Amino acid sequence: MSLAGRRALSALFRPRLHAPALSASPAALRRLLSALAVLEQKDGKLNVGSLSAVTAAQKLGGTIHAFVAGSSIKSVAEEAAKVEGVEKIIAVENGAYDKVGLLILAFSVVEASWA
Repeated sequence: MSLAGRRALSALFRPRLHAPALSASPAALRRLLSALAVLEQKDGKLNVGSLSAVTAAQKLGGTIHAFVAGSSIKSVAEEAAKVEGVEKIIAVENGAYDKVGLLILAFSVVEASWA
């Protein structure tokens, strides 16, 4: 077999790295960098410690949406809307979320996004 034939054959079996994100459109890349920050609240007050999720999302450079749930959250949603970098607030007013821990709340958000 000629040298050119061997090179062609080896090229067929050479492992290739496939990175679709690198060849994706700018809009697709921005979508990959988007983040959902789950914000914690208690008794109608935003837990400022949960804003660290927004800070981490800002470092990615994409769009940031914030999620807050519980009873009497109108003021919390308004306060979260003032946070720099947050484009959209997803607010769910339901007292059932008052009894749920933040970790379980985050898992339910992720599960709903996969549905």
